[in-house]
Amino acid sequence: MTSTTPSDGDQTTEPRYRALRFEVIDRVGVVTLCRPERRNALSDELKADLTQLMRELSVDRELAALVLTGSGGSFCSGGDLKFLNQPGRSTEQDRRRIHQLHDWAQLLMNLEMPVIAAVDGPAIGAGFGIALAADFVLCSPQAIFRASFGRVGLVPDTGLFFTLPRIVGLQLAKEIIFTGRSIDADEARQLRIAMAVHSSERLLDEAMALARRFTDAPTAAIGASKRILNQSFNLDARALVEMEAAAQAVFFHSTYHQQAVAGFAEKKPFRFDWDRPATDPR
Repeated sequence: MTSTTPSDGDQTTEPRYRALRFEVIDRVGVVTLCRPERRNALSDELKADLTQLMRELSVDRELAALVLTGSGGSFCSGGDLKFLNQPGRSTEQDRRRIHQLHDWAQLLMNLEMPVIAAVDGPAIGAGFGIALAADFVLCSPQAIFRASFGRVGLVPDTGLFFTLPRIVGLQLAKEIIFTGRSIDADEARQLRIAMAVHSSERLLDEAMALARRFTDAPTAAIGASKRILNQSFNLDARALVEMEAAAQAVFFHSTYHQQAVAGFAEKKPFRFDWDRPATDPR
């Protein structure tokens, strides 16, 4: 997968996406939501773009990590309320719409690579859900997280019923959802909604630096671990053992594992070692 930005020598290239930008930098995919005039609200065009992109990324075996961010000082302000003000929609149409939302939201949550959300500005409603679908959330001091659904008489969507209680606990998830109150960057860090807070100027660089540390990681094994972890609250210990055994049997025979074991026998440093300084050239 390559950048969607046309090269200088090919100004006739049609953009593949209408409401987001996708590029690949050093095996790290970068997704930027590009509706700054609407604080990156989820229009039909943006949701169609996300559906297409997530389907492609779900079968990608080249990327080491993904960074997800917004443009114009916002992450994502959630659903586009202009659509919700349109009359004549049927209950069945709205039900189908939510299922279509999860066509890409579930793919995002289960991408078999580390996903890092870089949240600058508001992550509201569905935008909050999108952020928590990532494995790691970095934010700026300007970040605001809010499960605002109650303000318009709705229940959470975009996976918040799944992700939020697992991060903050059931009682606090109820308080956040029932009140629809704002959570600033400092509280988000305290609640472990965000892993770290960086200035707006440094946020994307820090997200990219974290993503690049996975460049030499065993992406397939991390992907399998992620899928099992995402089910770990829903399954009993025996079922998790079975998933563990099946995955481990596969990766015992992977090229990555065999090369790592051979290198260890030859007293070579591991290709992927998080404790080694990121600047160490090995």
